[in-house]
Amino acid sequence: MNTDFLLETKDLRVEVSGIPILSGVDLTFSAGQVYAILGPNASGKSTLAKAIMGLPEYKISGGDILFNGKSILHKSITERARMGIAYAFQTPPRIPGVKLDDFICRVCPDYQCKDEDEMLMGDSCACKQILYDDFERLGIRNLANRELNDGFSGGESKRSELFQVLSMRPKIMFLDEPDSGLDYDSLKIVGRELKAIREKRDATLVIISHHRYVLEFLEVDKIYILQRGRLVYTGDMSDIPILEEKGYERFFAEIAG
Repeated sequence: MNTDFLLETKDLRVEVSGIPILSGVDLTFSAGQVYAILGPNASGKSTLAKAIMGLPEYKISGGDILFNGKSILHKSITERARMGIAYAFQTPPRIPGVKLDDFICRVCPDYQCKDEDEMLMGDSCACKQILYDDFERLGIRNLANRELNDGFSGGESKRSELFQVLSMRPKIMFLDEPDSGLDYDSLKIVGRELKAIREKRDATLVIISHHRYVLEFLEVDKIYILQRGRLVYTGDMSDIPILEEKGYERFFAEIAG
């Protein structure tokens, strides 16, 4: 059994509502590395991440997904999350009735003063200030007592979603368009947090993106480019400015062809 890779897909084929989206994708992700998954619209980038996470509408029609060398196709979303796989949505959903600070308290192993019955953080908890300091660092302290993504701005939603994913302490995290809709101040905050993860190398980062904005804060180890549901190119950070200059059509014709 090969366990050299933290996660890998083998000839992965995925359908959504009976329509084939991925057509045999082979990818590998090593522990502590940073990856960028790029490609034109409708190339299958988000589908790949959602299928790995186990969202039910993304049906695996062939191939396999291995985590630490073992298939996870039979695992639920919850089981995959507990194993250390996390996904940050491009458009985070609104979750009424759940306050952001309570949610972080439930999922983060660093906050240990939870009420054993309610799993909520009370005002007397010694680590509540630490939690709120973390909110402050991400510029979302004003959102702590609000329902998840209820009326959040685009930048607030992205920073909140990132904090939620980071709080799970995952082994690998897929971040879907983490820089979309961000102003420069929010982009700097998100980039700073991702750079800190990069420097510690205690998690694998997989950035799904159309452009290089957030990637400028990171030293990407490998890029994968998808087109029409297939892996068409594997490269590194040096390819990104070339891709930005030429666009996908010319890049495929002149470089990846």
